[in-house]
Amino acid sequence: MPRGDCGGEGARQPCCRRRGGGGGALVEPAALAALLYAGGYGYDMRRTILDMTDGEVDVDVGGLYRSLRRLEDEGAVASRWCEDASGPRRREYELTEQGLELAEQWLDALRARQRLDELLVGLLEGGLNAAGRSREGAQAPSDG
Repeated sequence: MPRGDCGGEGARQPCCRRRGGGGGALVEPAALAALLYAGGYGYDMRRTILDMTDGEVDVDVGGLYRSLRRLEDEGAVASRWCEDASGPRRREYELTEQGLELAEQWLDALRARQRLDELLVGLLEGGLNAAGRSREGAQAPSDG
């Protein structure tokens, strides 16, 4: 999978088109992960993401809803309005077959990114060790 192009032949899959920097880049795969475990409402999905990641991934609710609308427009997610006796109508989301395929694409893309991250971590750690610096930036003990 050269240069993050998971589609081959120059075709870029949705997971690669949206793999930018910043925290927003994790909203879509986090939403897909939450939907793999259970369909749900946007705010419930945010809580699920927080719980599943021990608070490490906290998606913006607005960004989450924008991602869900885009995923629905692309056919990866289906939604329906549900009546709630204790409050206003809410939209419930679930993955479609296309959504499952997109989750697989994201998994491949994130694994490729993980390999690159591990490679760069190793290079930086090795370089810092060779320069006599510890991870925290302090000088390594001298041999003298």
